Amino acid sequence: MLHRLEKITKDLKTTRIGGKLGIGGHGRLTKEMTIRFKQYYRQAISKNKTDLDEMIRAVWSIWKHKASSNLEPHHEWCSLSFCGYLKSLETGNKTNIYFDLVLYVTRIGDEYDHDGHKLPLAVMKAIRPVFDELAHPDTLRKVINGSSQNANESFHSVLWKFAPKNRYSSGAVIDLCAALAVLSYNDGNQSIVPVIAEMTGGDGGFYTHIGMKRFDEKRIYREHNQKRGKVNKSITTTVTSTLQLENLMIVDNNNQEQFDDSYMPGAY
Repeated sequence: MLHRLEKITKDLKTTRIGGKLGIGGHGRLTKEMTIRFKQYYRQAISKNKTDLDEMIRAVWSIWKHKASSNLEPHHEWCSLSFCGYLKSLETGNKTNIYFDLVLYVTRIGDEYDHDGHKLPLAVMKAIRPVFDELAHPDTLRKVINGSSQNANESFHSVLWKFAPKNRYSSGAVIDLCAALAVLSYNDGNQSIVPVIAEMTGGDGGFYTHIGMKRFDEKRIYREHNQKRGKVNKSITTTVTSTLQLENLMIVDNNNQEQFDDSYMPGAY
C-alpha cells in the first residue's frame, strides 16, 4: 500500500488534479497519510483473516470513509464501533427522508463534520486504482489465514534448503539447486524424481519415490496444522480485541474525542 501510494504520488506530480498539480501536499495525500493508509490496510487484513468478503469490505471502507463528505457520506461499510459518523447517527435524533425511493438519513442535534478528516474527492479518485488492485479478491485471497502475498519469500525458503546461505556453493550447484527448488515449489518433491532418474540413468529407485512422497505428505500435513492454528488464534485475538475496545468505549463515555473519526492507528 505505502509503496504504491508513493509511486502514484510521484507519477502524478506534474498532473493537474482538483485544480492543483499532483495529489500531494497540505490537505491532500501527505507522507503521514500514506503511512496511515498502510496501517489501515494492514488492520483490515489482520482483523478479517478468515473471511474474504469481510476483508474486501474492510479495505474498501477505508477508501469510502476518506472520500466521504457532508453532502455525500459513504459509511455503509464502516464499523459502527469506530466510525464517528455512524456513532453520531446513533447518539442523535434521526429523521428519515425518502427521495426517489432512496432513504436519506438526516439528524437533529450535533452535526458530524467530515471536513476534519476527508481528502478531496479528486485525490481519492486518483488513488482508487491502488485500492482496485489491493482490494481485489485474487490479491486478498493470498493472505487468508495469515498467508504471505510474497511468493518470492516462500520460494527463497525452499531454495536455501537446497543451498544453505552459510555454506559456499559453486555457480553450477546454485543453478542445479534453483532448478530443483522451482520443481519442488511448484509441483512438490515428487516432481524431482524424473530429474534424478534422467541424471542417473535409472528410474529413481523405489525408496526415492517413497521418500519424496512422504516429504510431500508431511509438508501438506504441517501446513494444514499451521493454518488451522492461525485460524484459531485469529478468532481468539478478534474476540479479545473486540472486548478490549468495547471496554475502552465504556470507561469514558463523556470523552467525545474517543469518537474522533480521523482514522488514527488502532482506531479503525
